[in-house]
Amino acid sequence: MLSRIGLLGRLTLILMLALAVIIGAAIAIAHIERSTTRQTFTGPYPRLAQAAGIIGLMRDANPSLRSGILRAVNGLHIRASIVDSAPAEAPDLRRAPRIEATLRTFGGGEITGDLRAYTDASAPERRSIFRTEGRPARVTWQMPDGKVLIIEDVEPFRGLALRLLGLPPGLWIGLLGILVAGLALYTTQREMRPLRRLTAVAEGFDGGPVDPEASAIGSDGAPDIRRLARAVQGMQERVAGLLQERSFLIGAISHDIKTYLTRLRLRAEGVPDESARERMIGDVDAMADLIDTSLAFARGTAISQRRERVDLADLAAIEVAERDALGQPVSLVGGDAGGPDDAVVAGDAIALRRVLANLVDNAVKFGRERVEVALEVSTEACRVCVEDDGPGVSEAQRAAIFSPFYRVEGSRNRRTGGSGLGLAIARQIVEAHGGTLAVTEGRLGGARFSFSLPRAGRG
Repeated sequence: MLSRIGLLGRLTLILMLALAVIIGAAIAIAHIERSTTRQTFTGPYPRLAQAAGIIGLMRDANPSLRSGILRAVNGLHIRASIVDSAPAEAPDLRRAPRIEATLRTFGGGEITGDLRAYTDASAPERRSIFRTEGRPARVTWQMPDGKVLIIEDVEPFRGLALRLLGLPPGLWIGLLGILVAGLALYTTQREMRPLRRLTAVAEGFDGGPVDPEASAIGSDGAPDIRRLARAVQGMQERVAGLLQERSFLIGAISHDIKTYLTRLRLRAEGVPDESARERMIGDVDAMADLIDTSLAFARGTAISQRRERVDLADLAAIEVAERDALGQPVSLVGGDAGGPDDAVVAGDAIALRRVLANLVDNAVKFGRERVEVALEVSTEACRVCVEDDGPGVSEAQRAAIFSPFYRVEGSRNRRTGGSGLGLAIARQIVEAHGGTLAVTEGRLGGARFSFSLPRAGRG
């Protein structure tokens, strides 16, 4: 699964996972903050017992130890202090008698004197007998020496929340994570842009002259991408130069060889013996055909770059009709293709006709009595199948039969004629059209050659 994800997809997945971790951490922080903030002195909660314990310590401790006790008990959630007199009643606080009773209970009945507990006046008052009035904001207790102990509930991180517009820190962490992830995604996509353009240039290279605009590919990317772009451009220039030199050399050799073959043919036509003359002319013609076929394969120009809508059903029908006119046992099976646009592909009609003719030639040469041509159409592709009732091709030879100059031993030998390049050129043409050419065992007992091409869209 991961192997199918591209580089940008993988980076995006990593950033999404990082963002999920950040958001999870923010939620966890907010939950901890909320739980600790809302944890009150009510009921059996330990902080209520903590407040009662502080009162017990102050009651039993030596007055000289009170400052040390205050430093020990003060923290993020509780702030204790000793003042000379009780603070005035605050309008934002409400007296909580049940909390006072609960504190005396936790004190084991030993908390005497003036004990008062207050809750937030804006909070709704709870009427249940099983719960206290709500969140205690302040507890005051007058100690035996007349001083007053004040215990206040402190909301954690209150100062930070106020500095951040009243929002909890966890939410700000999540927003920051989203911002960072968005910036990282934008930067990553921007850095990937030269690499995508370089990929498109490399895929579109066909051995011709290098596009001058390709030199600008990767100029605004990372150093590694710029070096890769320069290396690809240099490789394309070298390949284009080599192909141009090869084409020039092949053209020169073809011209010189054909000159000598023309001279040989003229001399052969002057031979008095008619039988010897025909054999010599036949050899010269066969040599010229072999050279033309070999040079066409070497040039790689068996396929033009022209692409037009080609109806394979028409090609198959024309080929079969011409073979029938020549008296060859070739028939078209399966009826029509199902419609004028059903078997249409984008390609070079002449080159595709050459592929079909080559396959039919082989089937006629090596078949015994029957050769069948069939057309199969699917949603994505069109397939043309040619099979005969000859000896077939063994499974061990099927991979090598498309190699240049390869000949199958036995019935498929040099006596049948041919240069051994027909199937190699046919595969070259089919693959240039984005298709595949294969050989299998046919239902007639012989070989079944089929080539499949992508189906063209309508219109």
